[in-house]
Amino acid sequence: MQLHFTSHVPPLEKCGEWYKIKFFYIGDIKLHGVSKNLLKVALATVICIFVFLPAAEAHILVVSDANNYDEASQIVKALKSKGYYVLWLYGKNATTKNIIKGMYKADAVIYEGHGGYESGNYDQNGGTASPPFALIGSDGFVWGVGNQMSTGLGHKTFKAPFKKNIPVILLHACFSDGWVENKEVANPTATVYNFARMFTGAGANYYATGWNGAEIIYDFLGGATSFADANNKNFEKITKSTSYNGTLVWRNDHGIAAFVGNWKGKFPTAAQTTPYNDAVAEKWYDNNVAGNVFGGIPNLDLVTSNVYKSWNYLCITLKNDLNYFFKLVKSAIDNYY
Repeated sequence: MQLHFTSHVPPLEKCGEWYKIKFFYIGDIKLHGVSKNLLKVALATVICIFVFLPAAEAHILVVSDANNYDEASQIVKALKSKGYYVLWLYGKNATTKNIIKGMYKADAVIYEGHGGYESGNYDQNGGTASPPFALIGSDGFVWGVGNQMSTGLGHKTFKAPFKKNIPVILLHACFSDGWVENKEVANPTATVYNFARMFTGAGANYYATGWNGAEIIYDFLGGATSFADANNKNFEKITKSTSYNGTLVWRNDHGIAAFVGNWKGKFPTAAQTTPYNDAVAEKWYDNNVAGNVFGGIPNLDLVTSNVYKSWNYLCITLKNDLNYFFKLVKSAIDNYY
């Protein structure tokens, strides 16, 4: 038996901390030797089924090491005073797993810590720096592998799980703005581009700075309407751009701040944020970083030729056992959202 159907996905209905999706439109059905009665049963099941999905996260992730505790604590305090829901990871709590989970559906990421590199890719004395680069957790690294991330070189890669068009702001992280401590690398534009890719590849606007005070964050909290507006208010206003691999990298000559993204990008409002849900993030992590993309459903007894979302439609073509059908649909939606 083979079915091809298109199910309209209506706007999500929020029920407490859960979202409910009802599949109510069926079309483009192709039958191969299937009785009408079986078809009716299948359609009735599809029409009546409800898929329950956890509510999307919408928090601000702040990550800091012990050296930057004071500045980070002030950032967190300022955010909370404005009504933002904040997940703050610092010290031993800032593990690679917690950092990655904290990114799940985040509306902004603020990282205040070290930047890492692979041994042999930088001479520690202002030479050329080569990727990959990494965020450093308390127990390891979150590597940028092209435009994706990984928990280790050669390990499974995944796209950063935050929302698109969010601000990702790096403070004092080596390589992120073209500097390592007090030395500028020999290829700052390429270094910024390569460090940013793990974030911009997931649709983020990337801003990195070595200046103290986290000025750009306070610009946003003070009313800046976009990155361009915040940049105009900054002590160092970025005015120069260089095209690298088809991407504009904004950085002044010997500047201590850098930007890659859309200057019209905004910082989220407090009303957009909700409390962090660790259980939901854990499920995503197990499915996409630690586990397989089908969320722990082993050896599916079906053949799928295509699973994709187009505009407001979820399209699936499958063969054989319908018992696995709804598991596949739920898994596909979990991984899309």
